[in-house]
Amino acid sequence: MGLIYKVENAALLKTRNEIFKEVGIPALLANGFEPDPYKTSWHGEYDRSIRGYIYQFSRISQEKYLERIEISIISGEKWIKIFLNIFEVKPNLSSLSLLKDFDGLKFSELAFRMTKIRLRSDEYMGPPLFYMLFLPEHKLGSFYTKWGYNRKTEKLRKLIKSDMENIDGFIERWHQLFFPIKIDWQGNLK
Repeated sequence: MGLIYKVENAALLKTRNEIFKEVGIPALLANGFEPDPYKTSWHGEYDRSIRGYIYQFSRISQEKYLERIEISIISGEKWIKIFLNIFEVKPNLSSLSLLKDFDGLKFSELAFRMTKIRLRSDEYMGPPLFYMLFLPEHKLGSFYTKWGYNRKTEKLRKLIKSDMENIDGFIERWHQLFFPIKIDWQGNLK
């Protein structure tokens, strides 16, 4: 038996995915987000090509803003990466179900990546060393014992729950940094 407690990559992936399913998804649903309606959307299925899970959620605000959240949980990493992007949809959109016949792949294009932020990473101002050392992040931190692993898991669970319950604060911050890109229902630039 070694002195340092080790957890296999598969177990770390499963733990992070369970954390998001248990606390992240219910909090997003409570905030009015829905799984993406697009034909090509990911809803937590395991993707062998990236060896991980992807979730995509959206909601409409003010009948013109499409707020999209994409979560990626990849094997070999300790992160739950949560990305936010907001688009202004023309003509106005009253329901996400109107988008079910369209392809959501266009939202991965370069033009849309310019306004995409990663929560707890990209929205901070100031020297990165400060926030890397002192501010919380969506990461299963280092541990050397089973007790430490359980503690870090619980810490990540609380942070994900808190951030998804308070997602509107991140959306407000996004609006301070960017202007929404104008698109049509198919994701084409206007």
